[in-house]
Amino acid sequence: MLNHNLDLNPRVAAETPQLPVPRPRAAWPEGRLVPRHLLAPLNPAISSWRRRTHPGGSQIVIRFKNGYGAIISEYPRSAGIYEVAPLRFHGPDPDDYEFHFRSHVPDLTWCSEIAELVEVCDQISRLLPPGGV
Repeated sequence: MLNHNLDLNPRVAAETPQLPVPRPRAAWPEGRLVPRHLLAPLNPAISSWRRRTHPGGSQIVIRFKNGYGAIISEYPRSAGIYEVAPLRFHGPDPDDYEFHFRSHVPDLTWCSEIAELVEVCDQISRLLPPGGV
């Protein structure tokens, strides 16, 4: 049972250890993979996107309106080298995807320029929707 009188005693309150105030998290280092540079040319075809970390670097997962997407990985040890793989979404959740290796888009593409990333993503965004003719 709580003793409410202790809460009112200033001496007890002064002796109660105070937890440190959490420090705000530092901003995520963007590296060269800045979403606004990559996403602006693809904007009409994008349904959603998100940025996340993975062991050894960061990723951007893009979902296009056609049901496909791209996962773009940047690795700090290989500065300026990006890995792009096509995805196929099968549900509404951001993680409801699988790698898609059954199209003319290469399974895995290594790029060193944002223009190359945009080109591969544009190819993915133009795939016929799953089940489409």
